[in-house]
Amino acid sequence: MSNNIIAPLLRPAVCLIIGIMVGRFVECHEVILLVTLLATLAAAFLLRKFQTLQSLYIQAACMVMGCLLCLHQKSQLQVAWPSGEHSYAVIVSSEAVERGKTLSMDALLATTGQKIQLRIMHDERSQQLHVGDGLIIHSAIKPLSAQGSYRTWLETHAYVGETFVWQSRWKRESVSLNDIGAVSRARLFFLQQRHELLSNIPTQEGQEGSSILAAMTLGDKHAVSPEQKEQFSVAGTSHLLALSGLHLGIIYMLLSLLFRSRRWQLLSQLLIIASVWSFVLLVGMPSSVVRAAVMITIYAFVSLLNRRKTPVNTLALTAIVMLVSNPYALFDVGFQLSFAAVLSILLFVPVFSSLFTTRQNSLFGRVTGSLLSMTYVTVAAQIGTAPLVAFYFGRFSVWFLLANYLAIPLATLILYTMFFALLLSFWPAVQSAVIVIPATLASWLNQWTAWVASLPFASIDGLQPSPLQVAMVYVVIAGAYYLLHYRRQHDIKQKLS
Repeated sequence: MSNNIIAPLLRPAVCLIIGIMVGRFVECHEVILLVTLLATLAAAFLLRKFQTLQSLYIQAACMVMGCLLCLHQKSQLQVAWPSGEHSYAVIVSSEAVERGKTLSMDALLATTGQKIQLRIMHDERSQQLHVGDGLIIHSAIKPLSAQGSYRTWLETHAYVGETFVWQSRWKRESVSLNDIGAVSRARLFFLQQRHELLSNIPTQEGQEGSSILAAMTLGDKHAVSPEQKEQFSVAGTSHLLALSGLHLGIIYMLLSLLFRSRRWQLLSQLLIIASVWSFVLLVGMPSSVVRAAVMITIYAFVSLLNRRKTPVNTLALTAIVMLVSNPYALFDVGFQLSFAAVLSILLFVPVFSSLFTTRQNSLFGRVTGSLLSMTYVTVAAQIGTAPLVAFYFGRFSVWFLLANYLAIPLATLILYTMFFALLLSFWPAVQSAVIVIPATLASWLNQWTAWVASLPFASIDGLQPSPLQVAMVYVVIAGAYYLLHYRRQHDIKQKLS
């Protein structure tokens, strides 16, 4: 097996995931699990001379830790709310979304920092609410009433309750942020800045790409119509609307060019990392972007320490960090799709590259090589995510490769030009002129996606694989990978001999 696949943290990550899955569906006292974890770690320490046994005990400890973390998270989400109406001080933590006669938004309890779903009757007063506004509400907070996959989504994103407030039962008031935690305060600040930046995006009639631009660059999908979401889904380009590692990778490359300095390498890397995490907070910290940011941070520190970079090992460490901080992230669809795509890219792209090589000593060769590289990455990502997409959304996009040949270059240009336009905030007149460029490119992307989605047999719908069938598909994919990997290793040995 090649050195790229050597990943000592992969097994602990898998064991942690197994433990979290067990903890999600099994009830057990946390004290018992804590004692078991300490005993397992002690046994692993005492067996340090027996590497195989020690490795087994370490893996067992990871499973117990995952189960313990999940049970602790579950207990944090189960809040005993007082019966009847009470007064609460809350801070609005998301922009309001219209739901019939009400406005729905997220809110943080000022005393505990816990997140609830807040619904307020739609009127002129409530329309003026934005992120960071303090409210005094008089209502009854209740446990989450949703069931099924939507309840899982709510628990994954740390919602602990919901409430409805009548027009006369709330008022805007300054609320202290001291008790909600530094991360929540920073997140509120950056979300307020995002609201200001969104106001710079043109929304005039004829700018149908404005909603796409807002989603792709700042993670705001409220203005994206259901028709546009359906078109991107059918075409296989939904990953462009949902901020992902692709977006952060493009931004990271741009930042690397801006802060490139061999003499001040430590300072430049710290500036890049700070900028990356500022963007993560700005777009609301979706799982896929957090995953990419953690990986970039790990890579940056590994580079500073002059250590060898092992991509799969870095991905495993990223999963461990994210799951320890929030074990319920495992059940987030974005988390699953993001890690499945990246793992598949890391495994399959080197295999594809070794099987299909091109000479790049000419312009034609370089263009062909770039197209092949894009093809490898797109196909590899599709291999990793297609079973999950079929399971959650019942769809397979047939023309995904065709759609991404133009969509990815357009997305890159959109992000670069939008980044440049945002830097011109000190010069509003010029910024208004420049920001038309990414808005136009986003409109072209929207038209291209709509055209691909309109092609015959654009998608296969109605897929309903069971969890067992999805697991079996991944077993087949793993088998295919090992066959290709074996052939690659065999070809390398023949060339060396």
